[in-house]
Amino acid sequence: MYTNSTTRNTDLFSIATSGVNASNQLLTTAGNNIANVNTEGFVRERTNFVTQLTGGVGQSTTERVLNVFAQNQLRRDTTMQSEFEAFYTKTSVLDNMFASESNSIASSMSRFFAAIQTASDDPTSIASRQSVLTEAQSMVGQIGTVSGFLRQKEEEFNLELETNIDQVNGLIQTISDLNKSIVIAEANLRNDEPGALLNQRDKAILDLASLVSIETRASSNNSGAIMVNLTSGESLVMEDGSFSVFDVSNDADLNAKSLELTSNGKPTTLSILETDLGGSIGGLFRFRDEVLETSRRELGQIALAITETMNTQNRQGMDYDKQLGSNIFTLPDFIGLDYQGNSNTNSIVTGRIAPGAAADISSADYEITIDSVTPGAPPTLGITVSALNADGSAVTDTNGVAISQTFTGVEAADGTFTSVIGGLELEFSTGTNYTVGDQFLIQPTKNTADLIEVTMTRPEDLALAGPLRIDAAAGNLGDAELLSTTVSNTYVDNTLADNRVSAFDGNGDIHGPGAAPGGTVGAPAQIVFTASDEFQVLDSAGTVITVVSGITDMSNLLAQAESSGAGPTWPAAFSALDDYPGYDFSLAGIPKAGDSFTIGFNTDGVNDNRNGLLMADLQNVTNLQVDNSGSGETVSFHEAYANIVSDVGQKTASADIALQSANALKASSEDWFLSVSGVSLDEEAANLIKYQQSYQAAARLLSTAQDLFNTILSVVS
Repeated sequence: MYTNSTTRNTDLFSIATSGVNASNQLLTTAGNNIANVNTEGFVRERTNFVTQLTGGVGQSTTERVLNVFAQNQLRRDTTMQSEFEAFYTKTSVLDNMFASESNSIASSMSRFFAAIQTASDDPTSIASRQSVLTEAQSMVGQIGTVSGFLRQKEEEFNLELETNIDQVNGLIQTISDLNKSIVIAEANLRNDEPGALLNQRDKAILDLASLVSIETRASSNNSGAIMVNLTSGESLVMEDGSFSVFDVSNDADLNAKSLELTSNGKPTTLSILETDLGGSIGGLFRFRDEVLETSRRELGQIALAITETMNTQNRQGMDYDKQLGSNIFTLPDFIGLDYQGNSNTNSIVTGRIAPGAAADISSADYEITIDSVTPGAPPTLGITVSALNADGSAVTDTNGVAISQTFTGVEAADGTFTSVIGGLELEFSTGTNYTVGDQFLIQPTKNTADLIEVTMTRPEDLALAGPLRIDAAAGNLGDAELLSTTVSNTYVDNTLADNRVSAFDGNGDIHGPGAAPGGTVGAPAQIVFTASDEFQVLDSAGTVITVVSGITDMSNLLAQAESSGAGPTWPAAFSALDDYPGYDFSLAGIPKAGDSFTIGFNTDGVNDNRNGLLMADLQNVTNLQVDNSGSGETVSFHEAYANIVSDVGQKTASADIALQSANALKASSEDWFLSVSGVSLDEEAANLIKYQQSYQAAARLLSTAQDLFNTILSVVS
């Protein structure tokens, strides 16, 4: 037979007293839970007791009822939901703006090109010409309005980012301070958790998780402190009590904010990859890099391309005053932004769109690095030009290789522009004051869409006519007739110092002998067929420039003459230039020996609308790059704008779906967390009754013990 050797030597009075105290503690815990039912971040508490072997209730322990797995899941889902909410909220604003018909740039472009078509139908109508300039103003104004709206969104992003960063830094400081308080409290309270402090810290961590993606782990020495890291690995709150705070920084572009971490305990600064941040701050950066900045640059690309294309085409025509055409629009120059590490902050790099280079314009930014500086008259530079995406990463080609090009012998002189990649020309006006290793950032498409202006004020300056006239001789016997004329260059420089020079002299004629490059013959002024498959090219003085034999088609006769002419060959002085003479023509039919065609300036071509028709058709030309990789895929202006609208709309729709899913996941994790840690009034009400009854029973036991004690006293006395 088993005999319990333990002797209960605790009296009834002590047992009853411990029971009353225990019930009182339970009532206090339940009351505290009920009182905090509406307190955000409160975790319900539970008091546990141990039984004393000698009788009565032993030491109590009050702790929070917490499922760590549910808590961590809630933090993760909160981070994801906050990121998608920030991204969707911002993106939907842009989607509504682009989707609004009142903001449609496509409509403005359509009206502009329709006005050109109307003016081309009657090139002598000044009213129709004026309508073109009016619609040009409207189109540029609409582009400027949308561009200004996007610029405003960047400013709002920067303000909101700074506000959120202040919140993050405040929460990091709060968590660090609470860690210290919790360590002290747990050292002083051996049996009870400092629930209020723990709740405050958990609430701060959850708030931090809504802003950035974080991970937590307990201190290795079980002191009660919590260490907090970004999910990318960087520490925010360390075990030794030190912490890191976010700082907003930037490099060349002062408006392109980036983040870095600075430790209060060590002189260390770390750059942060914004795409890994998560939370609402990560959502903001995703909106900026994936939607806002790409849209701004693509809109700027369209604006620069359409205006430079129209300028180029108008320059290739003849206006109402029988002069060569001029620019319709004024395009801005781009000032290179200094990188912070530049040793010479007074150096200047200026960029502009090269004339006629509309098809080369991309939406990329460009980083210019000074590789070498060579003194001279003028001094020359070695430079590297690299294409960058809106987020600062390198643009790669279809093979994944970064797009970059090196140039040597670049003249560093005021007024001297050098053509580089992306349809750009760069001016290095500081001479020998550039420093090797210095870098500059050129952003051709980011801030320029709202800076374009209509410079043409006279409707007569619209060059609707073609400047070139091809006349068939009256005595031609063959059936060859003019099929088309092509004017690709009308640049006037009678000094012949510029490689861009054309055969047009700017005085209503083309270069004759002595005025053309080389000085021996004039520009092509006549084609004379000596056989059906052979022709001579002559200048205005009748001098044979070259002879072409064995032709099989009648297209681009002057191009054929340059590539295959013989006895004499095409002048080397012509070929040394970029595009001389700058015109060509094609025939249809079969000529006979003796047939001739005269080439000259279109002196009386006021009713001519050939160039106007080309200008109107530019809306259908697909020469705008789809991306920056050099894939060769091109679209029209309307298609490019539709791509912006479609891309923003697609990302908004995807973000909406992702947000709905994130909301559902967060709601589920909240339910799971609250089912364990939340206060249930029904449960607490039942506990109140239970604890009240146990309190009354223990009090009755205490009263009984008192009666017995009084009885003993009366007997003894």
